[in-house]
Amino acid sequence: VEKKQSIIEEIAYRDTWGKGISSYLSMMYERLKLMHNLLANDGSIYVHCDGRVNSYLRLLLDDIFGKDNYLNEIIWQKIRTTKAQSTGFGIVHDSIFLYSKSNKTKFNNQYKEFDEKYIASHYKKDSEGKLFRTVSLVQKGKGPARKFGDKTLEPPAGMHWIWSQDRIDEAMANGIIKFTSNGRPEKIQYLENMEGDIVDDLWHDIFPINSQALEAVGYPTQKPEDLLERIIKASSNEGDLVADFFCGSGTTAAVAEKLGRKWITTDLGRFSVHTARKRLIGVQRELQENGKDFRAFELLNLGKYERQFFMDDLTNGK
Repeated sequence: VEKKQSIIEEIAYRDTWGKGISSYLSMMYERLKLMHNLLANDGSIYVHCDGRVNSYLRLLLDDIFGKDNYLNEIIWQKIRTTKAQSTGFGIVHDSIFLYSKSNKTKFNNQYKEFDEKYIASHYKKDSEGKLFRTVSLVQKGKGPARKFGDKTLEPPAGMHWIWSQDRIDEAMANGIIKFTSNGRPEKIQYLENMEGDIVDDLWHDIFPINSQALEAVGYPTQKPEDLLERIIKASSNEGDLVADFFCGSGTTAAVAEKLGRKWITTDLGRFSVHTARKRLIGVQRELQENGKDFRAFELLNLGKYERQFFMDDLTNGK
């Protein structure tokens, strides 16, 4: 069923796209600037977009947040099947830009399940049958030599040993450093001691929402909860405040509530606000059924406050 737009939605759409990309960027610049001002000093922002505007938004974000505060362009594979194209390859991904407010930003590494094929091809068994792999002990950047037992080894040219001498001594004593056939030391990493495969900036393990998904609420741009769970866990801790100013179906708020974060969420669309409200009531019921604490939330209609603001101005002769 087609949802009729309100007057404010029609005006907002004209303001956003009325003059093409220039009006869209003007709208986004003002809002991103405001978000930057509101963001905590140790906070970060995730901006999701597709290939039509990602290069423009990257420039805006560089200007507002600063190039030094650019952290990642995350590539999310949102489409799993694509049709043959006559002029190029099928587009199956979106970009998610991650920027920090400062160099004090919070970040918690995230992990995913290991791929069985990767385990089979990259891990070996030791004499006790435990699976292990070896990983490099050097990174870019010149550094001093270190002692590995009775050997003093220089790192390769332009590289440095990632561990201090004390940590190397401890690792040697614990037998977790192995030498390759050409004498290069590497760390032994046991599969049983790892939380999982560390998440990088290529996200192909989170599937998009379809009409059959249990979490589907019938909103056309709904994002999967797994996507927001990864983002919220990576860049906030329990009790922190999470904000989404283009909330759509309310996924950010729903996930934030389940993860014990405080949240603020907004949207101009009536359908969006009603969808998010209904969804958050569902989250409350879910938490209650599972014997968990749940909180009340308040729905504020900016339009009413906006009208009151103008009435006060008129009354005061402004």
